[in-house]
Amino acid sequence: MRADGLPRARTPGPAARAELAAAAALATWNAAVNRVVPSPVYVPANLAAAGLALAAARQSRVPLADLGLGRDRAGRGLRVGLAASVPLVAVVAAGAALPATRRWFHDERATAEGTGQALYHTLVRIPFGTAVAEEAIFRGALLGLLLQRGSTARAVAVSSALFGCWHVLPTLDTLTLNPVGAVVGDDPARTGGAVLAAVAVTAAAGLGFSWLRLRGDSLLAPVVAHAAVNSSAFVAARLVARSARR
Repeated sequence: MRADGLPRARTPGPAARAELAAAAALATWNAAVNRVVPSPVYVPANLAAAGLALAAARQSRVPLADLGLGRDRAGRGLRVGLAASVPLVAVVAAGAALPATRRWFHDERATAEGTGQALYHTLVRIPFGTAVAEEAIFRGALLGLLLQRGSTARAVAVSSALFGCWHVLPTLDTLTLNPVGAVVGDDPARTGGAVLAAVAVTAAAGLGFSWLRLRGDSLLAPVVAHAAVNSSAFVAARLVARSARR
């Protein structure tokens, strides 16, 4: 209480300041990786950002276990990730095979380049530049940091919401490359709706990846599942495009 009887203004503690700094750094890197970083260095740049995020979390005294980096849990994390990947890949395969949903797999990014580049995207860019990097940032550093203050539910909710927001710029950049762009057209309201839908879907995916991270007690669990679903979707898009040309 101040001398004039008014309540004293609260100043954020170290944990709160670390969370705010993490959110600001996340927003800055999101803009950089989507608007500044050249495509050829996407993988090393994103992995470097993930490494810095984990190092910053350790500097804030987040235990390795809360980062999902406990060596003794790696085996369990791998098993949980592989078990989750089987139904996820099956859903992708079914979606690409069924006539009712096949059209949504048309994506120019999957068909614009040759076989060599397709293998690079499937085996390197997606698993490492996207899955490893994003999981290290969101289910590793950010979730671990949030677990230091407040409940697990809060940590999962906040990290998943930020994961959804992470996809705003990529969604805007790729709308014209898939069938959603044809539906949206140039209508700003529809574009906004498509972006909000992408945020909601990826935030929900963030909840699922967070559950895997906590269930497997290892960052490997969501990394494996994330890589499996994204890479299988990329392969499915190429196969759908190839079948359409026959």
